[in-house]
Amino acid sequence: MDNIQYIGERLWPGQLGHFFVIVSFVAALFSAFSYFRSAGSEHDATVSSKWLLMGRWGFVTHSFSVVAIFVALFYIITRHLFEYHYAWEHSSLDMPSEYLLSCFWEGQQGSFMLWTFWHAILGLIVMRTARGLESRTMAVISVVQVCLTTMILGLYLGEHIKVGSTPFMLLRHAMPEAPFSRMPNYLEMITDGNGLNILLQNYWMVIHPPILFLGFALTLIPFAYCIAALWKGDMQSFIKPTIVWSLAGGAILGLGIMMGGAWAYESLNFGGYWAWDPVENASLVPWLTLVGGLHTLLVYKSTKRAFTITFVLLLLTHLLIWYSTFLTRTGILGKTSVHAFTGDGTALTYHLLIVIGLLLLLSIALMAYRWKAMPRIRTEEEILSREFWMFIGSVILFLASIEIAITTSIPVWAPLAKWITGKDLAPPTDPMSHYNNIQVWVAIIIGLLSATILYMKYKNSDGNVLAKRLGGTGAVALVMAALIAWGQEITTWQYVLMLFAACYGIVSTIWYGAAIQKGRFSKLGASVSHLGFATVLLGILLSSYNKHAISLNTTGMSFDLKKNTQSETIKENMENVIMFRGVPVAMGPYFATYIGDSEVHSKDRRIYYRVVFEKKDTVTKKVSERFTLYPDAFINPKGQQGLSANPSTKHYWDRDVFTYINSATDKSKSDTSSYRSHTVQKPGDSIYLSNGFMIFRGFSNQINDKRYQPAEGDLAVKAQLDVYDLAGLKQTLNPIYILRDKQYIMQVDDTLEAMGLYTRFGALNVHSKDSASVDIQVRQTNPMDDFIVLKALVFPYINVLWLGVVVMVFGFLISMTAAIRAKQVTS
Repeated sequence: MDNIQYIGERLWPGQLGHFFVIVSFVAALFSAFSYFRSAGSEHDATVSSKWLLMGRWGFVTHSFSVVAIFVALFYIITRHLFEYHYAWEHSSLDMPSEYLLSCFWEGQQGSFMLWTFWHAILGLIVMRTARGLESRTMAVISVVQVCLTTMILGLYLGEHIKVGSTPFMLLRHAMPEAPFSRMPNYLEMITDGNGLNILLQNYWMVIHPPILFLGFALTLIPFAYCIAALWKGDMQSFIKPTIVWSLAGGAILGLGIMMGGAWAYESLNFGGYWAWDPVENASLVPWLTLVGGLHTLLVYKSTKRAFTITFVLLLLTHLLIWYSTFLTRTGILGKTSVHAFTGDGTALTYHLLIVIGLLLLLSIALMAYRWKAMPRIRTEEEILSREFWMFIGSVILFLASIEIAITTSIPVWAPLAKWITGKDLAPPTDPMSHYNNIQVWVAIIIGLLSATILYMKYKNSDGNVLAKRLGGTGAVALVMAALIAWGQEITTWQYVLMLFAACYGIVSTIWYGAAIQKGRFSKLGASVSHLGFATVLLGILLSSYNKHAISLNTTGMSFDLKKNTQSETIKENMENVIMFRGVPVAMGPYFATYIGDSEVHSKDRRIYYRVVFEKKDTVTKKVSERFTLYPDAFINPKGQQGLSANPSTKHYWDRDVFTYINSATDKSKSDTSSYRSHTVQKPGDSIYLSNGFMIFRGFSNQINDKRYQPAEGDLAVKAQLDVYDLAGLKQTLNPIYILRDKQYIMQVDDTLEAMGLYTRFGALNVHSKDSASVDIQVRQTNPMDDFIVLKALVFPYINVLWLGVVVMVFGFLISMTAAIRAKQVTS
């Protein structure tokens, strides 16, 4: 095969990209070595500074190479160079330009490159700001970059050992057994690519992955500072930068997770923004430990307590990022997650385990090495001290993360459990209930603590002052919670407690910021972020507790909706309705009518189903509100079986009406109607339909229709047909008859999809100078042959959730700004 001279291949972008992969790997390795030597030579300032300079240049070279790799692959994708497997696998000629970036990170290699890119950018910032800890922090960052770069090396060590997977592999190398791979002109047969998963063709997927991976990358910096502090034995100078970077990580990673929730809400059909999907959990767990570690770090900054738990949480956070990568990219969650990587991801299993093992070994070794020297205060904290309850809150977050991680990881450790016990273990059949029943208590405790600790002082607090302040805010929160519970009919007692915790958090943080901090911007970070968190809890509760289906199946019909359990099947059948075209269906306060589907656009494989919702006055029958939703569905071409659906939502300030398709007519099998001819001779002649009639109004040779492109010598005429249904005039149809070159007849039909009506000319018969007739051919599909199965949900007050996310992130950023401006790291 190597002797074949292939025609048309553009090899230079791939060769250039692979060259920079090698350069980035070598440069990161050189940088790590140089920084290590610089740290080890600090007794000789001259030698240390020389190694430091080489480490910097090595990392700059590495960063430049990472950007070059990014540019090379993006060039291949945007130029549709399908001789490269990555471009063929993830893009196509009909790909909308705004989604080309999504093609970049749909695949394993592209997402690893995105992660590496953010590490490189952050590393350059750390290089400029780390000062006395630069050599050690940058050594850690460079080592991690070496590990990440190996993921895209595509290097073979012997026949069976592969290190990474290159994004610049040629299609014929990826498919060596394919017949075209031996044909010199094979590119003539590769007319298009496989295309991007349509689920990813959403604007959230253009911005969500970069934000999420930036959040992943930000966890490396606190990790690196903690390693540097243990390595150097400096337990003071790491505090300020670690607080700053932890705040940045908490803001960006939290935002990225909720952007994923927004994408799921708009593009997935599991009925909401959060389903405790394993991939969602894998991102949430590191965020919980990061927030916990941030709060214990603040305790250590002010009291010199909680050093050990701080390092455990911050080191564990970055390790959990790698573990989440292991869960989502090796295919081990392929059967339990709707959006985990599968397929060739299994080749990464041992590669990722080696990286996790190395970083874990480094963390444990340094913790053990410095164990005796770690700062400790032997006395117990006061019960009414801020540090005591911040520590308790961090422990609660840690325990919550452990519970989520263990349950999510059942596919990982279940084989070992079976080998020990002989019993099969499986993930919960109802993950929503499983996690909710446990995590609601975490929400209650953290909701109460996040507001209460603001009123406490380090070391000790005045109990009387504390009781007075908390009593007042608690009373207001109790009234607020009672009113909301009454209005929203929240009666389940644990969710009533969660409601009180959320209201208490909102009232207490607002009062704290206004009355105690007196609105001083630089001091508002904690109160604003805690206010946002309490608002998120309230939004989750309001939007989820009273989430309800308005698509109630009263027909007794059942549908095969591919559910795992009988209870799920029964529930889904009760909440899905079949809608025949043109037949109104009652849905809550609305009447919904399916009026037809869209034509499939050449650049979009989706079919959009138009559903009109109307709210009518029960007495006058006057329509007070009308809107159209366009849920879509398609056969997923990326290996998933069956129908994939994207929701369509009507947004109100206090609720969302959320709809998605669960089944639809296969028109290639169901549409058996045919055209029938009807002769009309004069204006006023009628043609009767199954649900209305048409009146022929005459002919016109004045044709101004974009469907018809006139040519010289054409004789063209259009018929004017008024279509009526039982409610009155619907539309005027204008089929066109064209005589070209006196022998070529072309017909342009016209349609009214709401009635399933298609019209065209059959023949134009001239009987005399003043007499003519025309055959109008009519095809009307049976409404019963065109249907959808739709689920419609109402999410009350979901905007409270999105508002809470924005407020919480803003609070993190206020705190980060204040921390950057602080001149001292101790209180």
